[in-house]
Amino acid sequence: MKNKAKYEVDKDKDLTFNIYNYNFAYPFSSFFPGISGTLGIPMWCFYVNRGQCVASFGFESKDGAVLEFHPANKAYRLTPIYGFRTFIKMNDNIYELFRESTEN
Repeated sequence: MKNKAKYEVDKDKDLTFNIYNYNFAYPFSSFFPGISGTLGIPMWCFYVNRGQCVASFGFESKDGAVLEFHPANKAYRLTPIYGFRTFIKMNDNIYELFRESTEN
């Protein structure tokens, strides 16, 4: 397969971990458990290896989702569109990081 995902550590520079053809990697998903805030409220994060990974997160159970919970088969498709997204502003221009297309 020509567009297969490739992983490597750049030992010549600063041990940077590089992923090539990330969008062609086999899909996977899982949960990150965690504790949030000063009161230690249990929080969870559901991630997939599409978009920026964060498909949903919330408190206590899936019924307490802050970002709507979708099962993995839907999350693979919807996370790049509806999932967590990062924007930065540099020199009065706004850029969306990790987007699939390089079009403006």
